[in-house]
Amino acid sequence: MASLNKHRNNYKVAYRDPRDNKRKQKYFKTKEQAVIVLGHWQQVELYAKNDMNWRALLYNERPQKTLDEIFSSFTNNVLSTLTNVDTIAKYQVVINSCKKVFPGNTIASEVRSMNHNVDGVVVNGWTIYKHIMEIQYKRSRRGIDSYMRDLLRIFNWAYEEELIDKRIMRKSDRYKKHELAPLQYKIWSDLEIEQLFNHPKLSDFQKDIMWIFAITGVRANEIIGHNTRKQYKELHWHHIDFLNHKMFLLQKRRQIRETVDVHPSAIAIFKKWFRTGSDRPLDMNYKALNKIIKEISALVGISFTCHDLRRMKAQLVRKHTKDLVKASHSIGDTSIQVVDAHYAGVTVEEQREVNINAYDSLMNIIK
Repeated sequence: MASLNKHRNNYKVAYRDPRDNKRKQKYFKTKEQAVIVLGHWQQVELYAKNDMNWRALLYNERPQKTLDEIFSSFTNNVLSTLTNVDTIAKYQVVINSCKKVFPGNTIASEVRSMNHNVDGVVVNGWTIYKHIMEIQYKRSRRGIDSYMRDLLRIFNWAYEEELIDKRIMRKSDRYKKHELAPLQYKIWSDLEIEQLFNHPKLSDFQKDIMWIFAITGVRANEIIGHNTRKQYKELHWHHIDFLNHKMFLLQKRRQIRETVDVHPSAIAIFKKWFRTGSDRPLDMNYKALNKIIKEISALVGISFTCHDLRRMKAQLVRKHTKDLVKASHSIGDTSIQVVDAHYAGVTVEEQREVNINAYDSLMNIIK
């Protein structure tokens, strides 16, 4: 019968091939791979010994792919064709997260049948990944689910390309809606906005910083002047058209800088900074910007982030226009679903208008 032995740094599988009745051998780097092949040839030999259809087993022989092999193939064939470095980096983070839980030499098809004790509870398959990422690495469930969404894309690609014979991950492996914490984001009140921009303890510079983000609705990494990791995103003076009130921004998921209209009040602030000799429009990195926002938040007693100022613009636009599409366009986001769920949900004014319309329609029928 077929046998398995350790040979130096490899694992050797010896077997008898019924096609020529000769003894042969194969070598593998990992025991897991060797055991799978051993089981295959033991079954082939058993079929041959009992005059069963061993050819059906033999000619369907196919090496099992490891996670490393799938990730490497995806990197070489998919990621290498992408031009957005942020997307490439995102997938690399996702791949690394998977390998923190399942070593790269893991046979991909075995993940779903694996069992593991996580914090005193025996779980199996992709629940192992979810539990370890949440308990050991302190990731939020929404963050884990986002990773699993991208892993699902990788494994579906491998299946469609016939690198693997069966689904390694399914949509049902991800968190269900009821397992995720409700989405929460800051909703600005008129009183908070009034207090924020009229607070006597804030300097003009602090107010200008907030105004820039609130009136433009840009993301921080699209406008900061120093970004060592992504220098191509930095905003410099030649990216601002003072005369025509425009900026040239490299926005999220865009390939090139695009022209963005800027309100004259923001241009006036940039002009002021330019005249004072500032090297760049926002002459700081994200860490320095975040420090300023935290100082402002502490001074005024309102908890908010730089990203919440972006939300402020979307909320104001939706409140006054009752138009989700305009709110989305106002902050340069192409997904109205994301804006509706994360930035500017339905307003009381919109609900009130709908209720009035329903009332009027009902009364017209009753009359």
